[in-house]
Amino acid sequence: MSVVAPQKSTHAPHRHAEDEFFFVLEGTAEFILDGKTAVGKPYTSFYCPANSEHGIRNSGDTILKYLVIKKYETR
Repeated sequence: MSVVAPQKSTHAPHRHAEDEFFFVLEGTAEFILDGKTAVGKPYTSFYCPANSEHGIRNSGDTILKYLVIKKYETR
């Protein structure tokens, strides 16, 4: 679980090899995926395919809490 202060983000948009799924628990999230932006409130989910540039930030005035679930390939 990530907790982010109002108008902050945990890091700049980035890429990695795993798929990711984000689930907003509290607050207002601004999700960036390959240059496009969407806003989500509690119980909103976002999907990020592997190797896509993505980021999430708190665009609200209260804390943002969200879960991050990654899909790792098994060998």
